[in-house]
Amino acid sequence: MDMKNQTVANLFNDALVYDEPYMAHFIYYCIKNKKVTWQDPADVLFALELTQEELMDFLTMKSRDTLKMRPVKLYAIKRNNNLYDFYFANTPEQAAKLHNQLFGEQVKKVIDAYNQMIDKAIYNPKTNRTMTFREVMRETLRTPSYVCTLVGKIST
Repeated sequence: MDMKNQTVANLFNDALVYDEPYMAHFIYYCIKNKKVTWQDPADVLFALELTQEELMDFLTMKSRDTLKMRPVKLYAIKRNNNLYDFYFANTPEQAAKLHNQLFGEQVKKVIDAYNQMIDKAIYNPKTNRTMTFREVMRETLRTPSYVCTLVGKIST
């Protein structure tokens, strides 16, 4: 859709549908603080400037996931060298606790791997299927849950 014809309300809806929490929370923050209205053209959002205090308020709101867009997140725990265990969990603490139960290892660092890995495809030899983490997440009934172990490199 042409940005000139798109409203703030349309862009907010797209941000929810296409799983864009930064944009959705930014629009929500701007509406809540009367910086824009739902009927404004969407491009007004890109001209807005927030003060340092407003920016901190917005980032705090987003980190709390006020809109509950991603209650379940994808976490990675580095075991050794380039070996990573992946978990779906609501918090890093849940992922670390499950890792301890499964592998008997106390974890100091849990990596939020959602943005970097959610659309990466993984092959499951048991089902003979290749799926993205996002697709696996949709089929996961309970959390926290262990997803897989992969060899590779994740920037932290």
